[in-house]
Amino acid sequence: MHSLLSLLFFIILSLHATFAQAEGVVIDSNFKVARLGTSIEYFEDKTNSYTFDYLSQRQSAIPWVKANQAHFNFGFSDSTFWFKGEIVNKTNLDKYLIIDFGDSLLDKIDLYLMHKNGQSVAKRLGTRRLDEDNMSKLTFATGFKVEAGERVSYFIRIKTSAFLQTPLRIWNANDFIDEQSQHKLMVGMFTGLFLMMICYLIFLYIHLQEPRVIQYVIFIMCYLSVIWILEGFGFVYNVSFIVHYYDSIIVILMGVIGLNLSLFSRQLLKLRYRSWFSLSTKVLMFFSIVVILSPLLLSFKTSIVLMSILALGITLLSIFCGLFFIHDESKDVRFYVLSLVYFILGIDIHILTRFGLLGQNEFSDYISPFSALIVLVYLCWNFAKQMAHDRVVKKNVEKQMTSVNERYYSVFQNAAEGMFTTSLEGNILAINKSMCRLLGFNNFDDMQKSGHLTTDEFYADTGLRERIIERLRVEGEINSIEMSGYDRYGEIFHGEINMRLNIQPDITVIDGSFVNTTKRKQHEIKLESIAKYDQLTGLVNRIHFEKLVGVSLDSKCSVLEDNILLYLDLDQFKLVNDICGHDVGDSLLKKITVVLKSFLDENAILARFGGDEFGILLNNTDFDSALEIADTLRCGIENFRFTHNGRHFVLGVSIGVVTLDESIENFSQALSLADTACFTAKEQGRNRVHVYSKSNDVMLGHQREMRWIGVLREALDANRFELAFQTIKPLSPSVNEGYRYEILLRLRDEQGILQSPSEFIAAAENYNFMSQLDRWVVKTYCQWLSSNPKHLELLTSASINLCGQSLVDRSMHTYIEKIISAYGIPPEKLCFEITESQAIMDFDRTILFMNKFKDLGCRFSLDDFGSGFSSYSYIKRLPIDQLKIDGSFVKNIETDHVDYTMVKSFNEIAKAVNIKTVAEYVENENIKNILSGIGIDYVQGYLIAKPALLVDLVDIEHLDSA
Repeated sequence: MHSLLSLLFFIILSLHATFAQAEGVVIDSNFKVARLGTSIEYFEDKTNSYTFDYLSQRQSAIPWVKANQAHFNFGFSDSTFWFKGEIVNKTNLDKYLIIDFGDSLLDKIDLYLMHKNGQSVAKRLGTRRLDEDNMSKLTFATGFKVEAGERVSYFIRIKTSAFLQTPLRIWNANDFIDEQSQHKLMVGMFTGLFLMMICYLIFLYIHLQEPRVIQYVIFIMCYLSVIWILEGFGFVYNVSFIVHYYDSIIVILMGVIGLNLSLFSRQLLKLRYRSWFSLSTKVLMFFSIVVILSPLLLSFKTSIVLMSILALGITLLSIFCGLFFIHDESKDVRFYVLSLVYFILGIDIHILTRFGLLGQNEFSDYISPFSALIVLVYLCWNFAKQMAHDRVVKKNVEKQMTSVNERYYSVFQNAAEGMFTTSLEGNILAINKSMCRLLGFNNFDDMQKSGHLTTDEFYADTGLRERIIERLRVEGEINSIEMSGYDRYGEIFHGEINMRLNIQPDITVIDGSFVNTTKRKQHEIKLESIAKYDQLTGLVNRIHFEKLVGVSLDSKCSVLEDNILLYLDLDQFKLVNDICGHDVGDSLLKKITVVLKSFLDENAILARFGGDEFGILLNNTDFDSALEIADTLRCGIENFRFTHNGRHFVLGVSIGVVTLDESIENFSQALSLADTACFTAKEQGRNRVHVYSKSNDVMLGHQREMRWIGVLREALDANRFELAFQTIKPLSPSVNEGYRYEILLRLRDEQGILQSPSEFIAAAENYNFMSQLDRWVVKTYCQWLSSNPKHLELLTSASINLCGQSLVDRSMHTYIEKIISAYGIPPEKLCFEITESQAIMDFDRTILFMNKFKDLGCRFSLDDFGSGFSSYSYIKRLPIDQLKIDGSFVKNIETDHVDYTMVKSFNEIAKAVNIKTVAEYVENENIKNILSGIGIDYVQGYLIAKPALLVDLVDIEHLDSA
């Protein structure tokens, strides 16, 4: 920054050094040159009608204006300007002088001399036709003689369409010749340097084919052309055919120079990455193009204005770049910015000098080409440096490429995936180790020796390669095409192939890679087998069988024969499993599969649903034939003998038959009907065939239960179950306790009506759904208690029914324990009710469950006591706290003496083992009083309270009022 300011200060001091002027031009012995600025008067002839004769005769009548500046600057004007002054030769010698107008772009100049003796001489210096007198001069200039002691008056007439500004000077002839020679030498030197740069850059372009070189050449040639025009070399070398277009040419050249400077700055300073500078350079480039086109579309005056605006914009850009980048870490950037600033200042100083705003000297004359030379030297040096850097980078890249090629070859050979190159005809040109091993060879040499050098022989689908080639010709590249092939030993392999068409000057090849997916494919095949087939027997599984039946249902209208579905359930298979174990049971199922297959033709589809259940689809089979096949299968199983460890087992099979007619809409319905028919066969004595009939009561009941299972599943998913309660009241009036009730389950159907458990409990028990309902009840009730802490505090006992499935399910044990703990429910407030029939179903597991939760603090009640076939001994063996007498003994206790005796007996036995008793179905005061007399502890029934929803339970008064 300091160097930039110092330069500006030096330039300003230099340019304000001007020549002292006296009145008129005095020629003495030391005279060399004089500026006419302040020693001359001028007059503007706006009518363009005045002549020399008129002015010379009426000088006093003309409004002459005294000049006060070294340069004349009148801008654009249609007027004719007249200048007058005097020259006094105070020497004793005649002096040969030359008047120089210093501007090569003026149109018409006339010089008139009036000597002392009254003689006048007229000279025409220029009309853009280049008079002979001006052929060897760089500017408009002409010579004349002033005799010793003579005073000569001169008149100058200038008329031009260009910008009228000129530095008028009078020279000693010899000094003028010396100055012109020196100036030509300097301009020639600069021109030579510029031409050398052009030759150098052209040489670089020929060898490097770098487009940026052309940009530099254009910039130099444009700037050099501007210098030649401004310095008047068009006059010297007689290029008159373009002299008439100097004005437009200069504007166009300056526009090109501005465009190049904007591009240089944008490229070298990377201004495109700086938003504000980037926008500025874009605007300047656009404006440069406008300036270039302006001479073709606009007036010369307008073009000059646009060019001046462009020059101002580039000047401001260079100054801002200088201020912004002067402290940049890169020396190249700082040097370019300084060079750019010097160049722009040089042009601006040259323009200001021409306008007379700054004084003229040798510094101002040559600063513009010198600064341009600095910029161009920098550009060439930077370009050469960049080329040298590029050569180093290229060598490094070549070294790296050599290394990369070596590594690539190593990667190619050792890649995990197969890689290869073939001709379009399929000849193998290159192949890596992985691909060789995949095809059954150790390496490429081994393959060449074997003669297997074409790809056709390895495709499983011989037409696939031709289809791939056709696609490659159109698309050029394909990816992830699945294919299968055979290696040299005939073993199949699978994979995904990728290929790319590589078009070279001398040959077109195919580069490809192969990802081995054989293991994955085998795994997929295995998964597909698992998805479709039973892994034990190899038969179609239920999922795939469902699809096949679906296809059969879709096509049932287009076939003449019936499609029949058989549902088979083995009889006595569970006995084999229980006695001999599951492994033996699996072995038996495999043998049963063989037996079943032996009686079926290839059109029949045999499937295993799981366990000991099978399905058979008989397509295009009439009903009578289907019944015959079903009975043949039944007889085949009946006659089959299975022996294990000396024990013989006789099996049977129950078969349900259903015709897949138009009334059956889907597989689920078909299977349900076949299952219903099979269930009926079992109900009727097992080992028989039963055909589904809509009028069969047993089958209808079974279907009804199956429909209930669907409803229960939907209700559970939609949370349409609700909890209810029924109060249990102590008979002893002295007992004052809190809430005591039994939790009941209700189902709200889709119409919003509550359904009693009697509607769906049987279905839930028969289809093993009760355990899921028990889980919902336990969780929902404990959750409700946790949300109602006041009620929980007043709660004495809540009885929750559990089914036999829940008692023997180990996971249910864990689930209930977690729920109680998670919601913080005191275990002693919960009483689990189990029926005696459920308790004896798996006595040992029931005891295990009861002991576990007794240890936690829970209590147990034996429900529906007396309704089963158990003996009183179970009361002693089961760890129960409460005996709930079945309502069938209670409701007729008023009139039936046997019922009375039974209830009394139940109570006495319970009291003997310290167990509380509860009587159900208490519907009037008389029954209540009888039970009180017997000694029953608690009663439950409509007299005490009807069942109500749990959400309606508010306080203890509600219980009493019920």
